[in-house]
Amino acid sequence: MKKIYSLVILFFLLSGLPVMSQKQLYIGAGGTGLSTWITNQNNYGLFEMDYAMTFGLGGNFNLGYDFTKNIGLKIEVGYTKLGQNYTDNINDTAYIRHIRLDYIQLPLLFKFKTNGEVARFYLLVGPQFGFLLNAKQTYLKNDEPWEKNIKDLKENTYKISEKTITDRFSSFDVYARLDLGVDITLVQNLILNAGISINYGLMDINATDWRIPQNNYKASHSIYGGFNVGLCYVFDFGKKK
Repeated sequence: MKKIYSLVILFFLLSGLPVMSQKQLYIGAGGTGLSTWITNQNNYGLFEMDYAMTFGLGGNFNLGYDFTKNIGLKIEVGYTKLGQNYTDNINDTAYIRHIRLDYIQLPLLFKFKTNGEVARFYLLVGPQFGFLLNAKQTYLKNDEPWEKNIKDLKENTYKISEKTITDRFSSFDVYARLDLGVDITLVQNLILNAGISINYGLMDINATDWRIPQNNYKASHSIYGGFNVGLCYVFDFGKKK
């Protein structure tokens, strides 16, 4: 009798596989409005400045594959503008510093989504690899470029307010990424996705020669998040009943 029950259960499981598999390949593009931050500011051994709100942008092309109705993988090739704004007034002197960091981003994300004919909630989680393209800054003292000289850890001398400062930052970063959102079917095979994305940089973004102590040196990390929206076209390979 137990063998019969086992065979019946196995039959129903196997008969449901075509419905549950629903393998899909999709390609798409998206954009993100970002709020960006840098922890533990590195002002080359000088005074800390007050943080100011900083906004950035991101865009990507993406490719995904759903192994089942609920589980899949997604990869992206993206571009983000990150950084941090600072401002301060010390002894009637106004200081302004804006840092801009441009990255190519390559995430590899595990995807889980709920069931639904029109709308399906999703969770994306995984590592993201960032490659620095360039770093620029505006550094002003009383609305003029600050002409102060500073030294890196190799005793090389530079103007603190140089505009292009790519060599002061690490060329590579790794992030932990989490996305939450919803996929909405607009018409057959065309999906609108919208949600929030949160990224935390795991590595020190300062180049080794620029990790200058300010009291005790602390590593600087990029943190950013925002609202993203995109469109995907779906190639459906699943068997449907």
